[in-house]
Amino acid sequence: LTGFSQLMITRFIADRIFEKKYNLILPNLVGNMVLNMGLGFIISLLFSLIFFKNQGAIFIILFTFNFTIFCGLWIINIVLTSLKSYKFILFSFVLGYLTFLVVSIFLVRFGLNSLLFSFFIGQALLFFMLFGYMVKNHYSDELFRFDFFNRDLIYISLIFSGFFYNLGIWIDKFVFWFTPFTSVEVLGPIRASLVYDIPMFIAYISIAPGMAIFFLKLEVEFAEYYDKYYKAVREGATLQKIYEYGDDMILSARNVILDTMRIQGIAFIIFILFDVYLLKLFKISLLYIPLLHVLMLGTYLQLIFMAVLAILNYFDRRIEVLISSATFAITNFLFSLVTVFLGPYYYGYGLVFSLLVSILVSIILLRRFLDEIHYNTFMLN
Repeated sequence: LTGFSQLMITRFIADRIFEKKYNLILPNLVGNMVLNMGLGFIISLLFSLIFFKNQGAIFIILFTFNFTIFCGLWIINIVLTSLKSYKFILFSFVLGYLTFLVVSIFLVRFGLNSLLFSFFIGQALLFFMLFGYMVKNHYSDELFRFDFFNRDLIYISLIFSGFFYNLGIWIDKFVFWFTPFTSVEVLGPIRASLVYDIPMFIAYISIAPGMAIFFLKLEVEFAEYYDKYYKAVREGATLQKIYEYGDDMILSARNVILDTMRIQGIAFIIFILFDVYLLKLFKISLLYIPLLHVLMLGTYLQLIFMAVLAILNYFDRRIEVLISSATFAITNFLFSLVTVFLGPYYYGYGLVFSLLVSILVSIILLRRFLDEIHYNTFMLN
């Protein structure tokens, strides 16, 4: 649901910062969150009234509140991430989920509703910490604004890019959840895939080292060369200097991708070497190992794809990002559907081949742009 807003509102806020219209940041963020949370509340309430009517009013209320707070949390989190407030985000997530764990330990004996309540307490604390941080650092005289509805201030392509990218991330899970022979019913229409969910969760944890290097290289090294190049263009530096800075920026973009691949590649090998010990430590069946290796390769490729998309977004290549994201969503759905019906030996390969195709498409588009970057900078901007 929030995928439509994530990239759009992030770019909107970035543009207002560039224009030094800081007073428009907070009210438009609040307006966007209210819109998403309002829609989330209505959709989740109707959903729970239809599918969870036998669970009772308390469950319906807690489910609706959790979904609603999630809608706001996704928006505020991605905005603060784009503003590079990493330390406070980490602190807030640790405190929020620690609160959830502590409260749930005391309330678990009271059943499912108590766990939902514990989760809501943790998520609400996390949300209000992030929101309070945003309010503290971006003062405004207004509470609500909806300037992001102004067609001249937003980019429609970013709305669909965000949607397709998030759809691409989740679509293979939905394929496994809603295929009868790969899933089980958890509660009403909510399903889980025991064969897919556990190794996928571990695979996503395994990309933490590569993710850290990716953000470090992108926001520290590449951002510096990017600013240096475009500052030289704006301030009329010599052509030789502009070309020199351009070459440095292109090399830095290449290093972001390659260094991410190297570090995560090392982490990938370490996980493979110690996977048996890790699974035994957490009492997880060793039968997951073959699928885990495939999904770890998939998340490794997803990290590379994310790095390429981030660089394309830096250069404001919105159409290229849209094409790449749509390719990811469509191919992941089709390939995952095919592999489900091919049988257990092929599970996970849908994600892998989808990302191989998507990376190839995005790399071709990025390389085409970088080959003509000086022309694009001077003639098209």
